[in-house]
Amino acid sequence: MKDAIYIPAYSDGLMTLLEKSDNDIKEDYQTDFDKKKSLRIYKKDNDSYFKNYFMLISAGTSHKRENFRKTIQAEDAMVFVDSGGYQLAHSTVNTVKYTDDVALKWSEQNGDIFPILDRPTFTLGMMRDGKPVSPYKDYQECLDLSVNSARHYAEHRTRSDAKILNVIQGQTIPQVKKWYDEIKKYQFEGWAYGGTRGNLGRIVPAILFLIKNGEFDRSKCKYFHIFGVTSNESMIYFQYLQMLLNKAGIDIQLTYDSTYWNRTCVFGGYFTEARYITGTGMASMSWPNTINYKKLSKDFKMPCHCPICEDLGDVYSFFNHYKTDKDGNEKISFRDFNMSIAYHNLYLQLEYLENVTRILKSNMKEIYLEFFPKKIYDNLIFLDEVFNNMSKDWECELNNRFLKIEDNADLLKFM
Repeated sequence: MKDAIYIPAYSDGLMTLLEKSDNDIKEDYQTDFDKKKSLRIYKKDNDSYFKNYFMLISAGTSHKRENFRKTIQAEDAMVFVDSGGYQLAHSTVNTVKYTDDVALKWSEQNGDIFPILDRPTFTLGMMRDGKPVSPYKDYQECLDLSVNSARHYAEHRTRSDAKILNVIQGQTIPQVKKWYDEIKKYQFEGWAYGGTRGNLGRIVPAILFLIKNGEFDRSKCKYFHIFGVTSNESMIYFQYLQMLLNKAGIDIQLTYDSTYWNRTCVFGGYFTEARYITGTGMASMSWPNTINYKKLSKDFKMPCHCPICEDLGDVYSFFNHYKTDKDGNEKISFRDFNMSIAYHNLYLQLEYLENVTRILKSNMKEIYLEFFPKKIYDNLIFLDEVFNNMSKDWECELNNRFLKIEDNADLLKFM
C-alpha cells in the first residue's frame, strides 16, 4: 500500500552549496564539525548523516546550470523538478527568455517527474512597489499560456520514462472549472495543484473533483502533487488521505513538497521537538543573529541528539563566524548555521512524519484519539465520512472546516 511521499524542496542556497565538491563543503562549511559527513543525503554509496532520496529542485532558479543533476551527484535521487511557474508569477525570471521549451528540456535533463510550465493566477492583482507582481494581464492570458504549455509538453517530450503532470489553477469557482475543461485534453501521468498552502479546504475538493471527472481512472494517471506546503500538520492529513485513497481502490500516489525545513533557518529557526498530543508539527526556537554569541559558554552543546547536532564539536566557533562589511565593521555570519541546521530540521521533520505514519497505520480510532489533539482526531473522522460517501456534495462542509477566514472571499466549489 502506498504512503504519501514528502519531497523536501531544496533552496537555491543549498543548490549552490551542493554544486561544490564534498571536500570543498567540508573545508568551507563544516569546519566546526568532527566527522564532517556528506550533506548529499540522497546519494546511496556515501557516508552521509542520514538518507532521504527525494528532492525538489527548481528549473526556474537553476535553468542556466548545465548538467545540474550530475553536478550535485543526484543520480540516485528521485528528482522532482518544479517547472518555474512560481518564478514567472512573481516576475523573477524573464518571461521572454524562459520559455516552455527551455523548461521542458531542462526538466527532462535533470528530473524524473515534473509539471508543465503553467502560469499561476494567484499573483494577479498583487502589487509590489506600485507595480503589478504578475507579468500577465488577466486570468485568460494565464490559462491560454498554460494550455499552450501543455500542448508543447505533449508534442515535444522525449523521455518515455519521465512523469509529466498537468496543472489545475484558478482563484474562483468558474475559473477552476474553465481551466480544467480547457487543459484536460492534454493527458499526462498525473496532476499538480498549487497555491493551497496545504489547506484541505482546497485540496480535498480538488481531489474529489478529479475523481468525479474520471481522471484517476485513467491507467496512465498515477500522481497528484501538492505544491508548497508550509504546515507540518498537513503531513498528518496527507498520509491519511493516501490511506483513504488506498482503501477506496484509487491507484494514485499523493506527493507534496515544502521548503520550510531550510527556509526557516534564514531567520534562525531551529526545530526542538515534535508535538503530537498537545499541538502539532514541530516546536522550534530562534537563534537570532542580533545577539553577542561571544558570551556563549565553550562547554555549550546543542539541545539535540540528531546526527548533525551530535557531530557539531565546536558550538562556540559555530556561532562566532564573522565577516567584515565595506565600512570595516565586523558582522556575524550565519552562513554555516543556515546550511547545516537545515539538515537538522529535515531530520526531525522526517522523524515526525515516520512516527505519525506509524500511528495512522494502527487503523484504530482509539489510538488516534490518544495520540493526536482533539481537533486533528475530529478532522480525521470527518475525512472518513467524506471518502465513505464521495458522491455527496461536501464543498460547504469542507470550506467551513478547513478554509481560513482570509480565504473565504474565493471559496472553491468544485462539484
